[in-house]
Amino acid sequence: MKFLALTPLQTVLLATATAGTVIVLYFLKLRRRRVFVSSSMLWRRVIEEHLANSIWERFRNVFSAALAVAISLLIALSIARPHIEWLMGKPQRIVIVLDTSPSMNTRTSDGRTRWKHAVDEALSLLDNAGPSDEFRIAEPSGITAFGFTADRSEARKQIDELSPRSIEPRFPFLDGGESHVYFFSDGVALKEIPASVEAISVFEPANNAGITAFDIRPTPSNPIDFEAYLELDNLGKPAEIGLTLSGTDEDRITKTVLLGAGERYKEVLDLSSFRGGPVRASILAKDDALPSDNQAVAYLPAKRKMRTLLVTRGNPDLQTLLKSDRSVELLVADPNNYRYLPDVDVYIFDRFAPSMQPSKPAVIIGTPAVSWLRSGNGVVRKPKVTRWSDTHPIMRHVAMHDVSIQRVSRIDAENLTVIAAANEIPLIVASEKPKWVMLTFDLNASDFPLQAGFPIFVHNVLAWLNNDRPAMHAGNPIFFNVNETVLKDKAPAYRRRLWLHRELWVYMLLVAVALISAEWFTFHRRITL
Repeated sequence: MKFLALTPLQTVLLATATAGTVIVLYFLKLRRRRVFVSSSMLWRRVIEEHLANSIWERFRNVFSAALAVAISLLIALSIARPHIEWLMGKPQRIVIVLDTSPSMNTRTSDGRTRWKHAVDEALSLLDNAGPSDEFRIAEPSGITAFGFTADRSEARKQIDELSPRSIEPRFPFLDGGESHVYFFSDGVALKEIPASVEAISVFEPANNAGITAFDIRPTPSNPIDFEAYLELDNLGKPAEIGLTLSGTDEDRITKTVLLGAGERYKEVLDLSSFRGGPVRASILAKDDALPSDNQAVAYLPAKRKMRTLLVTRGNPDLQTLLKSDRSVELLVADPNNYRYLPDVDVYIFDRFAPSMQPSKPAVIIGTPAVSWLRSGNGVVRKPKVTRWSDTHPIMRHVAMHDVSIQRVSRIDAENLTVIAAANEIPLIVASEKPKWVMLTFDLNASDFPLQAGFPIFVHNVLAWLNNDRPAMHAGNPIFFNVNETVLKDKAPAYRRRLWLHRELWVYMLLVAVALISAEWFTFHRRITL
């Protein structure tokens, strides 16, 4: 046995003083007053009965004193907070994992969020754990990292630092040395939970309407004009949803949509009247329990043509393609007359490159012998295209398996992104900082300009260099079905288990209260003194 509040010596002194004081007070006899009576004959029978019951009287005295001492010792020793390991169990290492997924911001029927309920459950676990237990607070976003602590106030502060975040959740890595892991969640966003983890559900069904997808993309007929693709989901009862698309200044589209329970709404909205800049989609629905998925933002490129300078000695196919692109304002210059123009957005160098690297984005076709292009390492004849990165923006919807190339110049591709290659020979490379794209082969020495994907390739390159990523259908990363959970109803098993690990002084006081009640009953029944 060990004591958490006092030293063993202090505990012994406290117990001795308490027991001694109770015994002294219990057997303290008042001095009886002498009274003269005329005859003792009347008291003889009383004295005889008293002598006959003297053994029982002695037992009553001893029993009553022992009961009083036991009650006083239980109360006094509880102050020392005794701990018996074999009886109360060993100190536990408890990990409290709080789900910080966006769905935890969903409001419940009492007006509080699922997150608030999870925090209350976690604080209750802290209060009910054993006195020597250690705690570690964790969460699935991976942003915070706390170690084990026995200080409950510190653990509470760590919980206060957490809040739901718009990050894809992943269950935190645990080293396996913990006694118990408790996970407080609604079971919506984080569905893969280790079997050894005890999950406590704070789930409650809720009404929610949210934006599931929102993006901006060029119209097929005119790449200067754009349209917005929008998806809405209603996961609650039928609702009338107000939809607003707002841009800069007075650019705005508003409408009302009526969605039944579980219905999805899809629409393409014309943005030809919108100016460039951010466009915000927002919805408003009555009794919506999760407002965080009611907004989404996409970027609308500025409605202006890309000023492009083609520096070439003659490339009719490329020049015709650029002239026909309605998003391009084309300027053409001969290499002998080339000079830097500050108002040009993109430079295209065909079999030529200036000695100094331009400060604007550029496309280099062929490999002129200049130092900043790392060229001049030999020529490879008739290479076969073996791979290309279809995930890179400039290769989106472009295939090169049928491209035939007569010759390719070797380059040093270190610190460059190789987008297409013939085995280990780079064919198309890109530099992020500064931003430029290079084809290591001459277009006139290949059939790439004759391929159906070449116009798309040129458009993608110009868009990437001008920071205008082709907009594609994308989901809303903060939208979750708040009514789809993998957890069952909350189980009180962990509460019962933690009750067994309460401090011993709690049970000592309960026993003391029980003995006081028993002593009160026996005293009034004249069993004890």
